Amino acid sequence: MRLSALLHQTLLATLLLTAGLTLAEDGPTRRWPLPLPEGQGWRIVELREGNGIRHEEYIPRGQGVEDYQDRILLQRMAAMEMNPEDYLAHVSSGVRQHCGNFTTSGLFATTRHGLPSASVTSYCTRFKDRPYGYVLAQKAIRDGEHLLVVEREWRLPMFRVDETGLPQLDSQNPATDEALKRDIRQTMRWLAEQVHPGTPQPLSTKPSPASARPQPRPR
Repeated sequence: MRLSALLHQTLLATLLLTAGLTLAEDGPTRRWPLPLPEGQGWRIVELREGNGIRHEEYIPRGQGVEDYQDRILLQRMAAMEMNPEDYLAHVSSGVRQHCGNFTTSGLFATTRHGLPSASVTSYCTRFKDRPYGYVLAQKAIRDGEHLLVVEREWRLPMFRVDETGLPQLDSQNPATDEALKRDIRQTMRWLAEQVHPGTPQPLSTKPSPASARPQPRPR
C-alpha cells in the first residue's frame, strides 16, 4: 500500500474508532471536479467509492503504479467534525512516524467562497528503511459535512534536512533539483488557485473508460 493512502485510511479508522462512529451509506458522495495540473497527461489508476468515501489516484502517463515518481490523491469523505487544519495536522503526524527526518512548510489556513481550507507541504527524507523519501503538497477543504482532500506526491531518492530545518534535495543534478522546486511551487499555486469546489473546472485530462476501471493495489 502506498504512503499517503495508508496514512489517510489509518487516520480515518482511528477517528471513527475514537468517536464511535461509522460512515453510513446515506447517498452519493460529493463529486467535485478536479482540474489536474497541466504539463503532462494524467491517468486514473484507482477509483473506489463506498461508505461515504470516494478515493481517486492519478499518475502521469508513462509511469507505473509501483515505480511512479508523481501521484495525485483525491478523497471526499464525511468531515466528522474535523476542520481542515486538524485533519492535515493528523496526517502530518502520521507521516512523521515513518520518516527518518521530517519537516513542513507550515500549515496555512484560509477561507474562500465561505469554505475553510488549509494547506501544507511536507518533506519526508526517507520512508522507513526504503531508499526513497517523499514530498507531499496537501490541501483540505471543508464543505458542509464533507472534506475534500487533495494531495500531490513526489517520490524521490533520499534527501536530507539541514541544521536550519530546511530540506535539501541533493540529487547531484542541480537542474533536476531546480525543476522539482519549481514544480512544488507551481503545485502550491495550483492548490491555492484552482483546487476549490466553489470554482469547479473541468478535468484537463479525461481518463478513458478503460483506464477508469478500479485497479488492484500492488502488494
